[in-house]
Amino acid sequence: MLRWIIGCALPAVYCAGGAVAQERAPSTDQLLEQLRRLNERVEGLEVRHEADQQRILNLEARLQQIEDGATDQKQQKPDTERQTAETSPPAPKAPPGPFDLSASGLGAANAYNPQMTVFIDTGGSLSSKGSNKALNRFNLREVELDLRAAISPQADGVLVLAIPEEIESGPDGDIEISRSLEIEEAFVNFHTFPHDTALKFGKFRSPFGRNNLLHTHDLPQVTRPLALQAFLGPEGLSSTGASFSWLVPNPWDQYVELTAEIINADGGEEAPILGGPNADNPALLTHLKLFRDVAVTSSIEAGATYLYTHTTEDHEFDANVFGLDAAYTWTHPDPGKFRSFLLQGEVYYARNDLVHAWFGPTRNSSLGAYAFAQYQLDRDWYVGLRGDYTEFPNSASRRSDDWDAAFSPYLTWYVTEFLRLRIEYQHRLREIVGDHDSEEALSLQLTGVFGSHPAHPYWVHR
Repeated sequence: MLRWIIGCALPAVYCAGGAVAQERAPSTDQLLEQLRRLNERVEGLEVRHEADQQRILNLEARLQQIEDGATDQKQQKPDTERQTAETSPPAPKAPPGPFDLSASGLGAANAYNPQMTVFIDTGGSLSSKGSNKALNRFNLREVELDLRAAISPQADGVLVLAIPEEIESGPDGDIEISRSLEIEEAFVNFHTFPHDTALKFGKFRSPFGRNNLLHTHDLPQVTRPLALQAFLGPEGLSSTGASFSWLVPNPWDQYVELTAEIINADGGEEAPILGGPNADNPALLTHLKLFRDVAVTSSIEAGATYLYTHTTEDHEFDANVFGLDAAYTWTHPDPGKFRSFLLQGEVYYARNDLVHAWFGPTRNSSLGAYAFAQYQLDRDWYVGLRGDYTEFPNSASRRSDDWDAAFSPYLTWYVTEFLRLRIEYQHRLREIVGDHDSEEALSLQLTGVFGSHPAHPYWVHR
């Protein structure tokens, strides 16, 4: 529509300025350049228009849920009002709502049907460790089914099922490939509690920093940071319990969110610090987040996390884990330029008890961190660089001065909104039990999405 209007308006503009054009008529190349720039601007406006339309649909859906709840609770009209309504001409029929699935519209019943999305995340790797068969191959990283729906005007339900492909190399060099269905998230979110509070109950990803909240297909790089894997597990921290959040009022009128969680201390089989299925429950987690706009197109976010948990089924063995996270985002004031910048980092520190293979029970202190910068080259291309460093808070067989570090440049191409290709190079250095090791690796990732495309964190580009 925008292109049609512009196409009709251009002849009128040129005719109106005919006298001026005769005196200084632009060349054909200049006209083509002007048309090219105008076309780029129109494309940018169309992208923003589509995003605005999606936001409007989401708001209309939520409004429909609130109206349905108010209708159910409304008392019956008095007889006089009911008689007036019966004798009045019928009101015009409202158009189908955003959740209607048929041309005739099925009303509010469809508002509670789940929105379904399927993510297919595939990849491949080429490593300097050519003898490791688990690295030099293509692999199906993960297939994920995401179901979301309003289950009442006060609460939403979320179910995320994942089938990851795990490739492990045994002592003899042979690999084992396993695929199993996992419940990654399954919770009910009560989002309309008074005083800007909300309650989440079920299994969910904890807000330990920013990266831990992301599913595999939403990661800004091919892999999770080494520090997050060492402290929270290869897939991050996800456990079952209750999460309470509160938007804290403050005299500065800034966004301040406090989250407190009571979760199981096992955290899944792969969470390294948590105590496993037989751990003494519960674990406690708190997170404080501050968000502020520093300019019309720039913002900063900072957070702090504290996790207390048990590392064994013996309640005398515990862990204290601290985290700090910060991010700065910038977008170009002209949407048609398609330029943005993201700078993000997190720091982890832990003091935990463990039974060391050589020294018996001991108290371990460890540090980890990562940081990355990402720049948007144009509408569909992003380039970035991430640096990682971590020690090992959970290992009973590694020394306290062992470490792992990496530098990873990457390039991302969005073929469409629903199809993304990424390539990443990683230079990795390690020192484990006195052995110094290095590795060069090239990773490829292809992610496809089909379905309703649920909302992702605001700082994850598309």
